[in-house]
Amino acid sequence: LELVDLVALAGMRTGHDLGGSARAILAVVRLAERSVTEGLVHPSLEFHDGSWHAMWGPTLDETVLSMLDAVVAALPAACSDAFDGDADATVHDLYAFAVDQLARRRLREAGVRLDATLWGRTSGTLDLFLAGLAAEDSSLPRNPGYAALETRISSWVDSGLARRSTAPWEVTLRLDEHRHGDGESTTTLAPWLHAGDDPTLTLPAELLWQGRGDVFAFVRASDPRRDLARKLDEIDPILAQGGIAFDLEQPGAVEIDPAAVRFLLQEAAPRLEARGVVLLLPSEWVGGTGRLRVNLVARRPSESFRSSGLLGASALAQFDWKLALGDTVLDERELRELAAAKEPLIRAGGRWHALRRGDVERALRFLDRRRADSGAVSIVDLVRAVSGLDAEEAGLEHGEVTLDPVLAQLLQGDDERRFNALPTPTGMALPLFPFQERGHGWLRMLGDLGVGAILADDMGLGKTVQAIAMLVSEREEIPARRLGPTLVVCPMSVARQWVRELERFAPSLDVHLHHGAQRLRGDAFLDVARDADVVVTSYDVATRNAELMAEIEWDRLLLDEAQDVKNALTKRARALRSLRARRRVAMTGTPVENNLGDLWALMDVVNPGLLGSRERFERSFGRPIEQAGDVRALERLREIVHPFVLRRAKDAPEVDLELPPLTVTKEMCSLTAEQVTLYRATVDRWLPRIEEHERTFDRRGAVLAMLGQLKQVCNHPEMVLPTGLALHGRSGKLDRLLELLTEMPAADKAIVFTQYPGFERLVTHVSETLGVAVGFFHGGLGARRREELLHAFEREDGPRVMVVSLRAGGRGLNLPAANHVFHFDRWWNPAVEQQATDRAYRFGQRKPVFVHSMICRATLEERIDELLESKRELAEKVVATRTDDWLGELDLDTIRRAVALSPDLEAGT
Repeated sequence: LELVDLVALAGMRTGHDLGGSARAILAVVRLAERSVTEGLVHPSLEFHDGSWHAMWGPTLDETVLSMLDAVVAALPAACSDAFDGDADATVHDLYAFAVDQLARRRLREAGVRLDATLWGRTSGTLDLFLAGLAAEDSSLPRNPGYAALETRISSWVDSGLARRSTAPWEVTLRLDEHRHGDGESTTTLAPWLHAGDDPTLTLPAELLWQGRGDVFAFVRASDPRRDLARKLDEIDPILAQGGIAFDLEQPGAVEIDPAAVRFLLQEAAPRLEARGVVLLLPSEWVGGTGRLRVNLVARRPSESFRSSGLLGASALAQFDWKLALGDTVLDERELRELAAAKEPLIRAGGRWHALRRGDVERALRFLDRRRADSGAVSIVDLVRAVSGLDAEEAGLEHGEVTLDPVLAQLLQGDDERRFNALPTPTGMALPLFPFQERGHGWLRMLGDLGVGAILADDMGLGKTVQAIAMLVSEREEIPARRLGPTLVVCPMSVARQWVRELERFAPSLDVHLHHGAQRLRGDAFLDVARDADVVVTSYDVATRNAELMAEIEWDRLLLDEAQDVKNALTKRARALRSLRARRRVAMTGTPVENNLGDLWALMDVVNPGLLGSRERFERSFGRPIEQAGDVRALERLREIVHPFVLRRAKDAPEVDLELPPLTVTKEMCSLTAEQVTLYRATVDRWLPRIEEHERTFDRRGAVLAMLGQLKQVCNHPEMVLPTGLALHGRSGKLDRLLELLTEMPAADKAIVFTQYPGFERLVTHVSETLGVAVGFFHGGLGARRREELLHAFEREDGPRVMVVSLRAGGRGLNLPAANHVFHFDRWWNPAVEQQATDRAYRFGQRKPVFVHSMICRATLEERIDELLESKRELAEKVVATRTDDWLGELDLDTIRRAVALSPDLEAGT
């Protein structure tokens, strides 16, 4: 930058015109100077070159962008060539560099010292970052807190608060009581400033006279010293009536006597507020925070609570809301009197309370809305009220909660006390296990309360059977004409299985399958559906026929494999939300498959509004839990969803299925010479392409494409480079699979899961090598052909091996005939593999089950295995990682290490 100044000075002294390149550089630097002067900058925390850096970044507006474009357009051709043809990026980089350097120089020349005490805080991490913003070297010393701080800074910048505001500073007066060792106390009054459009920015006026004023004038266009002087001059006549005077040259805290305190509280406060100045009192004067709190008393309706029978969605509890200031409870009449007085200081319970008019108005609106809902309310309303979600969304502080003992047991008790087991219905042809009887009772309890449920038992524990028991027992107690039909929506691969199990276990139910080309349409469907007990359809058909199905008022919407609606923005999820259903049940073994947004999406289908909007959920739970590991937020979320989610693991004490042993083996395979060559060629071809992509979206797509090809190379070279040659001996993994299948006892059966079902030659090769028939279950099969294939496999004389597409058959299927499971290639999500395994390891399995994960050692597949192990640990904490979003965020070196073969790898060893 000093060189730029010399160039400009030389041009002026000699009278010579500067060259085009020099003029362009000078223009960029001058533009950077103007941006810094006008505050079009913001701090940022960046990680590069192996360390964290405190930087000043430009805040780009249309004016700056157009001026930079003009500089690029004016560059001489030779200069553009020197920039390797990317003059636009070079000019922008120069501008960003100049902004950073000029901002640092300005702070150093002003002698400004940045630290966390500017904001009334103490933070070692924040202090290091702030000091780095004014240092000559941007690199920061090591500190573990930078990642969390970077997230907060990015959110602040994204929110728009980082832009330099032109709004004036607002002034408040703060009373403080200082207690001394002799028992005496003195009271001071001090002016404070705060940014009206950024509640996080507050400071005592005294800081302005300690060499800090330039800092705050730098981050906002309005000078705090000028704004403070104007406001104090305006209110000086009011304060003078109470004998209070500030030093208008350098105003700071002044000591005042008790008479002046009384004057402020009783006379001056409303007059000061009329001029935009709020008087803040010590917390001990106002009974805590001084904010209105919402207290709740929840009791049962006058009629006794019943755990069965149709109570309806609004007959569980009655609320009595109370508003309090500190420890003093106010009734509504008192609060309205306070609002009418327009006083920011409230005397209640022998104490003064500082309130904002907006808080009072919000509290009254809250009471008015609750009066409109004064009747008995549902368990969803109860949970929202007890957890504080209602109060928080109204902008009020959540206070004390008093629960009727029965309601407390319902919300907070353990499962043994919350609900009773219900026996197998008399009209059901299959006896329930004890844990299934409890699931049956739980479903009935929530169903009778008219609210939704998520049955999230482990795969293979009979979620379908429990749901069927619920449907049968309801119709044994309540006439079907009062209930209406239930709509079961499931993956296409299990639709006929649902019908078959309903007909087998609940022959009294009238079941209609709405699927296939011959399905009923229009009025014909409506007539049959309204008279049926259960209508079974697939997600695809329900989505396409949503408008037709919305004409029926369903008694219950039951979603099987409900993770299909985890993306709330898809057409499928929107279609299912549009259906009219009095009650809803979602069944899934993985309620949190990828992130907590999955749980929100499921809950928003079964109990709309319970967790609030998606944005509020992410702010209150998603980001704090997933990014910061907030244990309190996690526990609070568990308490909220606890009444609506029932999950039992296979190894839970109450689950006694007497399942046979499960053995999981990692089969480490070696690449052949052909595979090694093809693997390295694939890496070499893709890495330069990935390096070219700057946008995360583009990079992610390229990374996924490369990883997909590498996994196919590990399966067999023929999948990537078809030659028509024989398959034997060209893939270490396929050869190992065939060895294991050959060693399998004659009475055993196996399913082989793969995510690449297009390689049909694999199926033929396995069949020819083993000399037995091999089934092939994939997404290209029609519903009837799928059913025939599954029936054949279940028969004792059917195929011993079935190759299954992971997407088409990795969930929902019931395949206990198989006791060997092969994961031929690995998926990113451990939950997907677990679901696939549980097609065989489930209720009805009598043989020991052997799971084989096929892994090519020293390749990408070994890294995937390590990733899956870490994800399993996170899933146990109900905080799952993302699926593949992280791939696009990896730097090139990390990608290279992930896909690299071990240097000493020798084919076939």
